[in-house]
Amino acid sequence: MKTVLLTGHFLSGAAEGTQLVLVGIFLLGLAAEAYVDLRHMIILDEILLVLIPAGLLYAGMGAMHWQDSLAGALTGSSVLGVVWLLSGGGLGLGDVKFIGVLGLWLGVSGVVTGLALAFVTGGVAAAVLCLFGNASLQSKVPFGPFLSLGAVISFFYSSRILSWYWSLFI
Repeated sequence: MKTVLLTGHFLSGAAEGTQLVLVGIFLLGLAAEAYVDLRHMIILDEILLVLIPAGLLYAGMGAMHWQDSLAGALTGSSVLGVVWLLSGGGLGLGDVKFIGVLGLWLGVSGVVTGLALAFVTGGVAAAVLCLFGNASLQSKVPFGPFLSLGAVISFFYSSRILSWYWSLFI
């Protein structure tokens, strides 16, 4: 008997339980990275090193084509890599590595959606902090929590978000 689990993909039996465990690892990893970045302004490589094989296994179980998984990693890290180069230290290299790992889990369309959500939510949060005097334009705001938030929303809803977005133009 096949069932739909979380992301709309059909799995059955042991694969279903394994996918659920992997998604749990993904969500815990995102929460941990967001917390650590918020408290210490750093993305932990140790967490990324757990998320990489888990993401590859998740993709390999048929959640997405492995090519889309690798392309998502390349797309995300390329986009933030350019931002890192142009920002002169305004964005940390940990964020570039983090989005690359998120791309393994989200694929190309998911990582683009997640990154857009991260930029929007991060920008709104920074504007609110500046508005209430808790930050200035020179303040550093950790981006990891917004990458995590964008990734979670994208993981579960990217196809719906993209359908809505494209319906605005078609």
